[in-house]
Amino acid sequence: MYIQFYDTKSCCYQKGNDPTKPRFFYYYNIVREENLEATQWLDDIPREKWTLAWDNGKKWGHMTINLAESINYVLKKTRNLPISPMVMATFTCCNKFFTDRGRQVEAMVVDGHVYSEVAAKALEDEQLKANTHTVISFDSRNTKFLVEERQNPRKVRPPGRFAVRLDELWFDYGKFQKLHLPCSHVLAACKYAHHDFARYISHVYTLQQVFHVYEGLFCELKNEGYWSAYTGQILCLSPDMKITSKGRPKSSRIRTYMDIREQHDRTKKCAYCQTPGHTKRKCPNITRSSTSRH
Repeated sequence: MYIQFYDTKSCCYQKGNDPTKPRFFYYYNIVREENLEATQWLDDIPREKWTLAWDNGKKWGHMTINLAESINYVLKKTRNLPISPMVMATFTCCNKFFTDRGRQVEAMVVDGHVYSEVAAKALEDEQLKANTHTVISFDSRNTKFLVEERQNPRKVRPPGRFAVRLDELWFDYGKFQKLHLPCSHVLAACKYAHHDFARYISHVYTLQQVFHVYEGLFCELKNEGYWSAYTGQILCLSPDMKITSKGRPKSSRIRTYMDIREQHDRTKKCAYCQTPGHTKRKCPNITRSSTSRH
């Protein structure tokens, strides 16, 4: 079934079977009604760079990635450093990470491994789950199946039935399309139809592709005596952000006008009558009975 939608950029009708494109123009028209300048700014950016409907499946249906978490994992303990040591630490950590990972991947290729550790572990776990599934075929070419779970080790949801279409690389639960890695249901269907499940694994999980990521090498830094003279702006480190080795650590929070005002307005009050100017020990509102010694 083809869906007809109106392309506001080319001013013509097009036909497509991607349901995300009509949804895109629905929100696009809302933005255009609210702010015309915003839509003009969006039109200047190629849509294949920021939309899922025009990325040709490169993002695998995902809008966000964990790139920031990966950077935080590699660049630990560099947030409070000055600018120059931070740049040097970034260069050193990245160089060490690429060198070590490149050696590990090369060693795995020499040992005869085909897929990365993450993919191999995932396939092993899914194979164990696939042994507990029952498969029913719905065509003579063995491409459409109904996979029933007899038991589910995960307690997130109860066991169910799911449809698998191997010719379309489709699984109604969506996990196969998102990861491009056979899940337990796809593996069970492949085993039932005597298909090689390796044909349904994306090439990005192979060690050859992973090795290409770490092929880029960092160049060694020359001695500072050979550097060209710097004539730009000189930045100085704020003494308030300095980390002291002794004493109580200073807070790295940037104080605002509200914090300064609250600090000036803070006065000591009596714990008994809540009146400023004296303490509970000298509070005049407390009646103290005098005792005489005999």
